[in-house]
Amino acid sequence: MFESRSPLEGRLAVGGRDGADGARSLRITEIRGWYLTQLGVFGDGASALAPLVRSITGAALPDSNGQVTVSGPHRLYRIALDQYWVISLEEATGRALEQAAPPDSGTVTVLSGARLCLRLEGAAARDVLAHQVALDLDLTQFPAGRFAQTGFDHTGMLLDRRGRERFELYVLSTFAASTWDVLTDTALPYGYDVGVESAAAGWSDTQ
Repeated sequence: MFESRSPLEGRLAVGGRDGADGARSLRITEIRGWYLTQLGVFGDGASALAPLVRSITGAALPDSNGQVTVSGPHRLYRIALDQYWVISLEEATGRALEQAAPPDSGTVTVLSGARLCLRLEGAAARDVLAHQVALDLDLTQFPAGRFAQTGFDHTGMLLDRRGRERFELYVLSTFAASTWDVLTDTALPYGYDVGVESAAAGWSDTQ
């Protein structure tokens, strides 16, 4: 599949920066090789969609906001009362859902090109995010395996906690550059490295 040029290419080329103490306690990584499909459920359409989603992904639709269900290369998020995200390592997942979903049960929209994923990992990850998001990021309140939708600077994002010191931010591609600039400005006192990785390399949550 043709992959469009990342809006962060120029910024990634600049590289990281040392912190105030000369160290680098954070890594900011653009994550590639993942695919996003959004499901919108009509009325009681979940009764038809849920078994189809399970047959294709092996995962159940989450019962509550903030909950993530995982099966193999698929992660499912409930982002609103009748809306779900399916993030997959397999491009064919979105097409399979489009073809299988009855038209009267809901909508299936492939959004991979509309979002970009940034991973923050390291000792300073929580501190950097705490400067920008109105969430309690203490591990007891926001543990690994949970997500939240929140504001960041002048846009919204989905924040997925993947480990004690690892977070993934799903942002609109049109705001990727400005989000990057805010993150790197906030991270400057701590020091940071930058990079690009495949989603498959860090698919499993860490403790």
